[in-house]
Amino acid sequence: MSGDDLVRDQRTRRAGEIRSAALAYVRECGRQCQVLDIDEFGLRRWPRDRDEKRRIMIDALRDAVGSGVPVMDVWQRFEVSGTIARRLVGASSYGDLYRILRDNEMPVAFRPGDIARWVHDGKLRREEGMDILGIESGPAFDSFVAAWLAGEQ
Repeated sequence: MSGDDLVRDQRTRRAGEIRSAALAYVRECGRQCQVLDIDEFGLRRWPRDRDEKRRIMIDALRDAVGSGVPVMDVWQRFEVSGTIARRLVGASSYGDLYRILRDNEMPVAFRPGDIARWVHDGKLRREEGMDILGIESGPAFDSFVAAWLAGEQ
């Protein structure tokens, strides 16, 4: 079997494992509040696989995470912060996260206006709203909330 055939074979036969690993990786990034080294994660995830097979799986894992789909899935379950989600997919703002949802035709669990309203109504602390959307500046978040609330009036 050629190298390309092996790659296709592993990615096809182990697609469920790749998806599961991608979700686990993103959740672990969320738990540790940082973007983890994906190669180290893969070494721990597939310790018994041969080097070539493990490399294929890690590359597939990197592609799956890079697609944004598992990141958005975990983010919308509030298991990873907006800041980490943005770093994982290379997004410059929370708006880019919503574009990934749109481009992949994924359902939207919450909208920016929901976060603004929840913070304003006291259902969510300001810091939690900032964390969810990955807005790191307090004044920028306050402006965000004010703009969304003004748009509802």
